[in-house]
Amino acid sequence: METEIQSSQSVRPRTAARADMEPPAEDSRLAFIRDYVLRTLRLQPDRWHSCVSSEDNQRVLQDFLDRAEQRTLVVSVTAAGQLQPATALPSSPASGSRGRAVYFVKRSRSALRRDCMEESLLYGDLSHNALQHFSALVEEVVAPLLFNSKNHTEWSQVVSQDVRRHVHSLRTHALVVSGQVHGRTLLPLPAGCQNVEQADLETDKRGEMVNKTILHSLESAVIEWSHQILTVLKKDSSDALLEGQTPTPHSELLFWRDRYADLECIHSQLNSSKVNKMALLLEAVESNYAPAFTSLQQGVLTALEEAEDVHFYLRPLQPLIEDMESAEFPDVRGQIGPLMHTVCLVWANSRYYNTPPRLIVLLQETSNLLIQQARVYLVPEEVLRGELSEGLMKVQTTLETLQLFRSTYDERRANLSRYQRNGVPVRPWDFSPLLVFSGLDCFINRVRSIKDILLTAVDLLKLDKLEIGGVRGRALSQQVQVLHRGFVETFKLFTEKPYHCLDLNNKEYEEDLREFKLKVDDTDRQVGAIFCQAFEETSGLEHAFKVLDMFGGLLERPLVATDALERFPLLVSMFDKELDCCTRLYKKHIQTAEERVLDNLLVISQSFLTSSGWAPVNRNMPAAAGRLRWAQELQLRILTPFSKFRHLSYPCLESAEGARVIHKYEELTQLLNRKNFQRNPTVNGGKME
Repeated sequence: METEIQSSQSVRPRTAARADMEPPAEDSRLAFIRDYVLRTLRLQPDRWHSCVSSEDNQRVLQDFLDRAEQRTLVVSVTAAGQLQPATALPSSPASGSRGRAVYFVKRSRSALRRDCMEESLLYGDLSHNALQHFSALVEEVVAPLLFNSKNHTEWSQVVSQDVRRHVHSLRTHALVVSGQVHGRTLLPLPAGCQNVEQADLETDKRGEMVNKTILHSLESAVIEWSHQILTVLKKDSSDALLEGQTPTPHSELLFWRDRYADLECIHSQLNSSKVNKMALLLEAVESNYAPAFTSLQQGVLTALEEAEDVHFYLRPLQPLIEDMESAEFPDVRGQIGPLMHTVCLVWANSRYYNTPPRLIVLLQETSNLLIQQARVYLVPEEVLRGELSEGLMKVQTTLETLQLFRSTYDERRANLSRYQRNGVPVRPWDFSPLLVFSGLDCFINRVRSIKDILLTAVDLLKLDKLEIGGVRGRALSQQVQVLHRGFVETFKLFTEKPYHCLDLNNKEYEEDLREFKLKVDDTDRQVGAIFCQAFEETSGLEHAFKVLDMFGGLLERPLVATDALERFPLLVSMFDKELDCCTRLYKKHIQTAEERVLDNLLVISQSFLTSSGWAPVNRNMPAAAGRLRWAQELQLRILTPFSKFRHLSYPCLESAEGARVIHKYEELTQLLNRKNFQRNPTVNGGKME
């Protein structure tokens, strides 16, 4: 009944629970747990009060007391020294308390009652190193107790042997697992190994076969050791890549360091005095396992030499990789060169690491490191949602850094001969770059797609400021604003997708990107159509260039450019007409001047030339200065549009028609520079500034 009342109270609103529900510290069931925790972990009561003051902790404790399905409670000490109740073991032990914790397990699936707490619970403390304690328990308590023949007096021989076999198996498994936890392969000695030396002596003296039990134990040990050692020898640093993981170069260095230490441990065990005597005994009795054991020893020695060589030559990479991992991504550019230089030195000097499979793994892991850092730098959640200029800057920096890694690889690959020593040629990198950069290329393509999206946004968001003049300017401007609002909605919908835009395994991004591009292409086509209508409304060359300036970078978009290119030849035609007009003006005024010279041939003098000009002169300007001013204005009239042609992305003047127009422009320019001013050599040497 009490349990039902407390359960009903636990579902009340929080404010009512605080007022009505009995505080957990006053519950006798909770007091039992509190007393055991404080006594076992040797803590002060204030630690418990601090623990139960948290509503989350109260909920965990109360659920364990009241809910039948909640059968486990673990109270551990955090690194900050605070008690933390949980329903499972902590993932990592706290260093401050040496990872000690207390566990409570219900014997049955029911709520706890106040009057039978001890009978309803299994409880105890958890060590920070349970495996070590278990191994010590087996070695110091269980094994001596059960191996003692005095304890077998009332057992039959079969039972005694079976117990010994199980105890030895338990010791063996505890030893092997303890070694695996520390990254070492420990080879358990066979049962009766203490009798190997005596059996060997007896074989030498009597020439008889040894006890079959001992021989069977030795051969069984060889079989078990073979499985353990072959498991170690088959491990490779590429396993993580083959499993679809993304290890970094740090994993490569750690693998070879641990492999070298493990193989050294195995080698020292295989060369111990007891194991050597086992090998001699197997050879003495001509066991079928003697050659296999010798081959096993040789395989370990070969693998140890390889691991030692690789570990030695990879160590110089350690500080370079650590610096790269800790550096800001824009600063990684300066570290790619030294890293690749060191990789080349490893390739040229190591006896075992100068094979394509080894180098491919290292370069793939380096690519993974750069990809991981690029993701952190770009912040996938913000790169499409933040400021466009900042996003573009980050994307461009990322592309430059990743492409620098590829170009550095190509440069080092082409110049490996520089690393040869003592005339020994360096083995070339004759493997396909696709084996190294397939993942990196996919990531680069993804970043490029993001760059295209941002550039598209920069271009099309300019539609908001596009104002078109002319007769139909207002209607065309309204169409532009409709396109702008539609793109803003499309861009917002795309950028608010919840997935990771830099996750290469996410196929949803590719589908959304395809739809986004289709909508952008439709917008580009409509912008191109609006440009054509605005261009057709132009009244002359100057107005046409104003329309070009208004659309600006939009004309460089492929679909818009398709429509715009059809209008560019009209610009050449307009410019041709403008040149013809200026040529006629020039010739007209030259003809007028020559007629005046002929009429006054007998009275030509310097004073006449300076007082009665043949070209029109602006009001209030002297004759010579007026002629200069007129010529400058005429030349500026053709120079301004010509300079704009040179800034167009489309080479309008590279066609045959354009070449003819350029020739005409150059002729007119020369006429303005020569004939017009040679008549007045006192002005700037007869040339226009």
